[in-house]
Amino acid sequence: MENNNLKNFKLLKMLQLIILAIFAVAFFCFLYFDPLLRNNIYSNKNLLTLCVFLWGFMIYSAITLILDFKQLDRHIADSHSLNQAAYLDRLTKLPNRNTLDLLIDKYEGKDISQFACALITINNLSKINAENGRETGDETLREFSGVFEEVGEKYGFFGRNGGNEFVVVMESCNFEKMQRFVDEISRAITEYNRKHDNESLELSFKYALNIEENVATLPELISRMYNNWKRG
Repeated sequence: MENNNLKNFKLLKMLQLIILAIFAVAFFCFLYFDPLLRNNIYSNKNLLTLCVFLWGFMIYSAITLILDFKQLDRHIADSHSLNQAAYLDRLTKLPNRNTLDLLIDKYEGKDISQFACALITINNLSKINAENGRETGDETLREFSGVFEEVGEKYGFFGRNGGNEFVVVMESCNFEKMQRFVDEISRAITEYNRKHDNESLELSFKYALNIEENVATLPELISRMYNNWKRG
């Protein structure tokens, strides 16, 4: 919302600059095409002084508007950076829990009868951290996130829910579609493990299909997914 307001304000400043440019062009056109007016201005000190003040005001206004544009661009860039910090996971750059909350708000009161959620956990992340160091564990998370993003973006919302947990929310999903997702990411991780013997990943999958759970809200469906995970 704040970013949109800044962009709208920038459009207003652009309009002001255009109006100022039109006024300046019209003013100098009058001087150019009317020699009598031009001679009167140059021969009348008071009129010339008034025009100098007017020209100075136009130049000052143009400079002020240009500086406003630069300041607005900085504000928009800062706002974009803040939004990224708020809604993207710092380590993996995937959507984070705040983004999942926005998705939940988006579908509040709407039909989610065909929705499904999947939870992917890296079971041996703690072991990788302990044996190879936290930096290696973080790098493993980033690499897995790249694999997860490549697969997950084809199915729906995907993000990191913190720690070793990754979530996918699919808007239209049956068992066959969910199985395709599980098979596809399993193949990708098998290929990853083949290239990373020392930091191979052990994943677990749990999911909840609303065609089976028949709940009314997305938080309930996510809760069922976690209940399935706790049951093992």
